[in-house]
Amino acid sequence: MERAAYELRAPVVSIQWTGDSSEKGQNLELAAPVAGNGSRVNGLENSPLATSNSLPETGGKPVEIHMLVGTRFWFMAAFALVSLQRQIDRAVHVHFYDDGTLGAQQWDKLETLAAAVTFHDRGGIDARIERYLPEEKFPFIRERLRNYPNLKKLTDPHVGSTGPKLVMDADILFFGRPEELLQWCDKPDSVLCATDVTESYGYSRPLMEGLAGGVIPEKINVGITGLLSEALEWEKLEHWCRELITREKTNYYLEQALVAMLCAGRPPTQLGLARYVTGPTDEQVLAKDGVMQHYVDLSKKEYFRSAWRRFTRNA
Repeated sequence: MERAAYELRAPVVSIQWTGDSSEKGQNLELAAPVAGNGSRVNGLENSPLATSNSLPETGGKPVEIHMLVGTRFWFMAAFALVSLQRQIDRAVHVHFYDDGTLGAQQWDKLETLAAAVTFHDRGGIDARIERYLPEEKFPFIRERLRNYPNLKKLTDPHVGSTGPKLVMDADILFFGRPEELLQWCDKPDSVLCATDVTESYGYSRPLMEGLAGGVIPEKINVGITGLLSEALEWEKLEHWCRELITREKTNYYLEQALVAMLCAGRPPTQLGLARYVTGPTDEQVLAKDGVMQHYVDLSKKEYFRSAWRRFTRNA
């Protein structure tokens, strides 16, 4: 696997790494979160991250998780993964998909975070996409992949692959046992998704439902999405992308709209908002409401302010 040269252009903070014994005590430079005004968010300095050697022993059937990672948010993926492993009694096999920006040192740190780690480098992913989604047949999907990174959460794990895949965003933390999520991993017989606070599809319901041929569910959120790779009909997804964009222009929520359309007439397993909290309020963050919190939009500020601290080694 080729690894890109390691380079950080963002402000950095120093975080102690507690990986294998040969690296214990070393410092790792991470890209620091930056607030809206351009100033660095305080709090991540010198935080001993809990890694696989400080997690409880696990057994049983491994839980497979798939995550897109990059230089700007890989440390959030690390905290998400550690928080999940603290809440379950099963080994985790995580698949990391490079968005094209991850450096060699970041790869090295991520591979200590679970019982089994598989890296999918950008070159290999792009070769699969070129083979199965050639530009001449899938011009709208290919254009969106160049200009809309969110769509990579659909293409990178699933194109040219088979079997169920649970894809998880990096800006998530777990505070309890996610029983419904584990049940889906054991019996993936429907689409799995989270629930949004407000419906955010970016396109009109009449257009979406007309294309999909059925009623689409309300308030789907794709922070966690479980899909069967071979069930994705890429020609249909290309048609949907073409019609949505041609009729109502591009939109940030295209990926979410496509997953909602995949559920038309086939109700998904939708994780309830009370237990799987999307966009928690400051009060919900402090109270650790739910078994999972997904820090979208304005709730990200409380993630950087306090939520991540609960998953440092000494927390």
